[in-house]
Amino acid sequence: MAVVLGVTAVGVWAVATERVSYVITYGVSMNPVYYKDDLVVVARRSSYGIGDIAAYRDAKSGQRVLHRIIGGSAAGGFVFKGDNNQSVDLPHPTAAQLIGKAALHVPHGGIWLKPLLSPSGLGMIVFLIAGGGTTATLTRRQVPRGRRKKKVKAMSRQAGSWAQAAEVVRILERMPAHVRALAVATAAIAGLALGLGLVGWTKPVTATVAVPPGPAQTTTFSYSARVPPSPAYDGTTVTSPDPVFRRLTDRIDLRTRYEGPPGTFALGAELTNGTGWRTTMALVPAQQFTGSAYQRTVRLDLKALSDRAAAASRATGVGVGNPIAIELRSLVSSAGIAPFTATTRFEMNDVQLIVVAGSSLSSSAGATPATTVQAREVAIFGHQVMNASTARSYAILAFLTAMAGALLIYLRTRRNEPPRTRAEIERRHQHLLVHVEPMNSPPGKPVVNVDSFPALVKLAERYGQMILTWRRPDADDFVVRDEGITYRYRVPLDEPVLQNVEHIKRPNSAGTHRRKTSSSVT
Repeated sequence: MAVVLGVTAVGVWAVATERVSYVITYGVSMNPVYYKDDLVVVARRSSYGIGDIAAYRDAKSGQRVLHRIIGGSAAGGFVFKGDNNQSVDLPHPTAAQLIGKAALHVPHGGIWLKPLLSPSGLGMIVFLIAGGGTTATLTRRQVPRGRRKKKVKAMSRQAGSWAQAAEVVRILERMPAHVRALAVATAAIAGLALGLGLVGWTKPVTATVAVPPGPAQTTTFSYSARVPPSPAYDGTTVTSPDPVFRRLTDRIDLRTRYEGPPGTFALGAELTNGTGWRTTMALVPAQQFTGSAYQRTVRLDLKALSDRAAAASRATGVGVGNPIAIELRSLVSSAGIAPFTATTRFEMNDVQLIVVAGSSLSSSAGATPATTVQAREVAIFGHQVMNASTARSYAILAFLTAMAGALLIYLRTRRNEPPRTRAEIERRHQHLLVHVEPMNSPPGKPVVNVDSFPALVKLAERYGQMILTWRRPDADDFVVRDEGITYRYRVPLDEPVLQNVEHIKRPNSAGTHRRKTSSSVT
């Protein structure tokens, strides 16, 4: 029984410390390793490496993500990618943020696990653990044959009543102390699974919440260039958003103005030519600034940018003469708020530089209230203790632990239950049985009926006798004889075959009835 208690303790410890968890796959990102509705058990490890399949929790949706590690490090964050995905995951969780590494795969296990962990399923399971086993222990042989139907009806009326609760208590009192302790722990864990299942599955795992407006932030891009007098422009200065004709100038002054909380400002550019080639450059390294506004002006040499793209095309042999896309990206990091990124796109060829259609030169954030989707939190007495996804994980682990405890209790009580049928007796005590023809009791010798087969076994062992057994039309007899006393244990048959037995009622001279039976006295 120490093993039983140890297994239960390990299960409770795993639930409490999140050493073991699970993922039910819902997409195709890990095909062909995992498919939709597969159940994958994950275990926390002290270290992870490239190639491991591990799970982490997405901070925005609260969902568990099970993908493969393809790069990164434990401290700086791992790079994850689904085997069937074309792109890598955006989050880069560290080793401490991982739920665990895949340890056990149950194909389509989530299909049967989801209904079991629904509120109704958990309620039924707790009922079966707490009370369902009570009625199961009352077999047909414990009820007199003439009263079975009445007894079944009475049990049906008492289901869920105080009488059944009292019967559960009486059964627990008859159990050994360690089995009672295990039963109480199992019931408590089952109740925990039910509670966590209710709070985890009655509502979606995510919730839409209002996000209070943050401080207003605005970034505006603009450019200008000096050009010689020509019919192309009305003056000698070209300003945004007008196109810049490169025959007149190849240098423009790019201004970036930010308004909002102080912080750190950085500006970069990315060049592509439509062939997959790309390169990035830092136009303004990260710089700290104070005040509510910051502005920087940098000069772009369009010819240098064009030469850089042309050199790449010559090296690869593709993309010669393709237009060049230029994406400007500014990043402002301020204390207490999310980083603010603003982008705009240009397109440049040998003739001109223009703003890409649909690309804005101004970006804003934080001016109006917004909503976001985040993991739903579970609160107890007004205190948030976990999110719904964690509650579901705990519910599954508690449920599995409770089921293991219930199975151990059943096996333990089943092993101690005395055999009540010939099949059970022969399976357990075949070495003590001797099959003989039916025998009559010696005249004048007492016959003692014992109430259980284990008591008959003790008598046989005490007297060093074998147990004689035969089958009568209405029962199975098991007998030990010693010193002229016959000790008998009788197992009535469910459907007796009446042979050589007749019940005849005849009136006698006094008006009474006399019943005649066969002469067998066994």
